[in-house]
Amino acid sequence: MLEELDKLINFIQTEYIQLTNKWEQSEYYTKMNLKNNQVCDLSENKLILDAIVNYREFINQNNIQLLLDFQKFNSDNATVNIRTKAKNSIEFKIENYIKNHENGKVPISKCFNDLFGIRIICSEALLFDEVSGLINSKYKNLKCIDSTKNDYKATHIYFKKDNYTFQWELQVWNKIDEVSNIISHEKYKQDYVKWEKENKGEK
Repeated sequence: MLEELDKLINFIQTEYIQLTNKWEQSEYYTKMNLKNNQVCDLSENKLILDAIVNYREFINQNNIQLLLDFQKFNSDNATVNIRTKAKNSIEFKIENYIKNHENGKVPISKCFNDLFGIRIICSEALLFDEVSGLINSKYKNLKCIDSTKNDYKATHIYFKKDNYTFQWELQVWNKIDEVSNIISHEKYKQDYVKWEKENKGEK
């Protein structure tokens, strides 16, 4: 299973760099230091929000090809899927960070490190130490963290070119945790759907 994960990580690195280079040469790109700019700056600097929205739009335009590219990693041992962060989830995250995370004094790059995400669900359980060991030995440019919290159990790996580009997130799940992880995600989703209704004046 670790070998399959290794192949996926290697592929993501290549895909990420190719698409990021394409984005930097597109009409959607505005050069901006995502580490120096903070979430709290969004209310005064529309260019930051435009950069987030434009990157999401760029990924969506390339979504069909991305789906095709990642399908080949599905097997009896693993399921791989992708997603682009929903617009209402982006809006909710901004408000949540401003209210609950140092008044939004958090780098854009840290808050929006998952605008595009890949998930692999492994039939053979992989421990965080195993995944971390692989990253430390072969991919020192990547960030690997144990994202286990309450009912959610996962390892997250982040792909980043530099401070001017958005990161990609790879979630590594074990099949035995799939149901509880989905329930945990649904709880979060319910929070921002409720927030969206309240902000639109709905009941």
